[in-house]
Amino acid sequence: MFYDSDTEVIGVSSDSVETHQRFSQRCGLPFNILSDSTKKVTDLYGVNSFVIDTEGIMRFVFSSQLQPARHVREAL
Repeated sequence: MFYDSDTEVIGVSSDSVETHQRFSQRCGLPFNILSDSTKKVTDLYGVNSFVIDTEGIMRFVFSSQLQPARHVREAL
């Protein structure tokens, strides 16, 4: 869905790199998950979904409990 829109999806989680690799392989995720084990990114941005354009401008913020279908629909 996002790839048809010429976008790149990146996940961020405080889990370890190894945990991300296992999760990604098990779920067949088509995007990267970055490890934020120090929680610097989480502390800076909170637990949200963001759409950032190619010029680095934040165009969309979804700041509530993760609901994948709703996040995808509203972000697109």
